[in-house]
Amino acid sequence: MVSNKIMAINWKSLAKDLGCFRQGGDERYESGSSDFAKQAIATLLGEENLLAAVDYYISGEPGSELARSVLWQLRPWCAMKYCYDIYKFSENIENRISAIELLRVIADRRVLIWIEEFLSDANEGIQFWGIGIVDQLLFSQLVEYEDVQNILEKARDHKNSQVVEKAYEIIESWEEK
Repeated sequence: MVSNKIMAINWKSLAKDLGCFRQGGDERYESGSSDFAKQAIATLLGEENLLAAVDYYISGEPGSELARSVLWQLRPWCAMKYCYDIYKFSENIENRISAIELLRVIADRRVLIWIEEFLSDANEGIQFWGIGIVDQLLFSQLVEYEDVQNILEKARDHKNSQVVEKAYEIIESWEEK
């Protein structure tokens, strides 16, 4: 049930915090965009709730796909970093794999620095979802082909046949464009 309690939002302060005021913070020159809106929603939800959404998705409980969809729309950096932390530090391999699978849809270009690490991981599931991140970033137009071309060229020679197949599929689809 939705509460009727209204949360007071200081829009001016939020806009300032997000950098919506151009020219040295002059309030007369304000920008708005869907990116600012997503950042504002993520800020209003709060980092704790966004990290809890990652955990909830990984748990696979009913409603986890909704949590994933919210994270996908917002693409919060804190959730991306948390997925990476789960990958790095969790002893549960299924959680590690799920974190990279989630990262595939919530990632933006900032995660490119992690892709080679995922492809070098001993687990084939992590390797596959790692190349899947590249595919999704291209599909979502969050990176240019040139940004990932070196990764794709290395992936063509990968020991995991699924990674090789996905790399060739991506390369072929972009060469046709």
